[in-house]
Amino acid sequence: MTGLTIHNAIVRSPCLKWFGMLAIGALLSGCSTMRPPLNQPLNQPTSSEPSVAEYRLQNLSLNSGNSDKLVVILTFSGGGTRAAAFAYGVLNELKNTPIRRMGEATTLLDEIDVVAGVSGGSITAAYFAAFGEEIFRSFEPKFLKSEFQGGLMSRIRSLGNAVQLSSPWFGRGHLLAEQLDEDLFHGATYGDLATRRTRPFLLVTATDLTLGSGFEFSQDQFDILCSRLDKVPLAVAVAASSAVPLVLSPITARNFAKDCTQFPLAGRANPRVAATAGAYLDSEKRPYIHLVDGGLSDNLAVRWIIDNIEHSDETPRPIERNGFRDVDKLIIINVNAEQGPNMSLDRSDKTPTITDVVEAVSSASLSRRSRETREILASRMEQWREKLRRASRTDSRALSSSIDLYVIDVSLQSHPDPRLREKLQSIPTSFALAHDEVDKLVAAARTILRDSDEFGRLLREVSGQ
Repeated sequence: MTGLTIHNAIVRSPCLKWFGMLAIGALLSGCSTMRPPLNQPLNQPTSSEPSVAEYRLQNLSLNSGNSDKLVVILTFSGGGTRAAAFAYGVLNELKNTPIRRMGEATTLLDEIDVVAGVSGGSITAAYFAAFGEEIFRSFEPKFLKSEFQGGLMSRIRSLGNAVQLSSPWFGRGHLLAEQLDEDLFHGATYGDLATRRTRPFLLVTATDLTLGSGFEFSQDQFDILCSRLDKVPLAVAVAASSAVPLVLSPITARNFAKDCTQFPLAGRANPRVAATAGAYLDSEKRPYIHLVDGGLSDNLAVRWIIDNIEHSDETPRPIERNGFRDVDKLIIINVNAEQGPNMSLDRSDKTPTITDVVEAVSSASLSRRSRETREILASRMEQWREKLRRASRTDSRALSSSIDLYVIDVSLQSHPDPRLREKLQSIPTSFALAHDEVDKLVAAARTILRDSDEFGRLLREVSGQ
């Protein structure tokens, strides 16, 4: 989540200019008819456009050097630019981790099949999915070490945007999407990812404001809305996943489910999406879906994994349904850049301010939900390991019976240096970091991953083949 830091930056802006913009906005309120474009219905004619394959994991081909025997899934937590930098550090380490597969030299970066992210983590995930190794040349100057937050504040305070912001259909979340597109994604859409047809598969998650449940930017989810995903800009998905309530406005999606009688939904959606389909099928009751920060429903970006494991007894199994056919190792790397508790409050006898209280309560609530999610993931993984052990004894032909499972946690709270750990975890959740903080987060991610026992086990066993 991007927290109250952006809010504070807005509040502390020059008073006259800010109140002047508010006055103009008030005068224009209700006058602007500015409407950002929404997602399109699935059956919209596109005869003048080239056919685009649906953006689904099973439609994506292996990259050069990528082996289907080794499946690597990355999950990037929320946490603003702190999370984005920490995730970037993990990608750096994977790039610099050479392995040999089937006698060929490659790296673990080349083996990534799925990258999932929420909030700040979704920025790194989407940029990597869109531009691959270009991330190591341009992501730092364009985002991590840029004036991104300052640019966003300028947009929000700009008198030129007062008319847009006076519209009941346009808000700060849309300004975030505009800036993400101009600075990072340059018009890239899910259709562009589908046309390229290469992995990794991108999974960005927001939160359905009304239900409080996760909402995936996936064709499976958009099937339920009877809508096309290919026209959705990556910047819009990332902005929705980063739209902290009260600080940034929700991003709205249109629900066309009532028009979907000709599109069979049963069996197409993944387990979690299918389980929540009923909440969207009555589009007359819910014609619009308002989306906010994905961290509110799953700040670790692991629900997709949990839900697929819970349905691992189904036929076909989720691993086959997603297009994997010859897997011998499944690696899940969970990258968690969560803040620690703000102990500085307990070093003073002064009454905490309202901002201090709100930030502390929000952080504590988020940490509690994430802890519960980690416990669920650990429990499901252990249950799956037991299923694999049973399958290996009873059905040698089963695909899942031969899979080695690795779950690698890369968490800021695991840093071996307690002083540096506390300093990194206390970095505010915002869109602005000092350059040295970016460097420390990148180095910390690489250190924590290298020091992981499970990561060491993976490298030993891969090297032994």
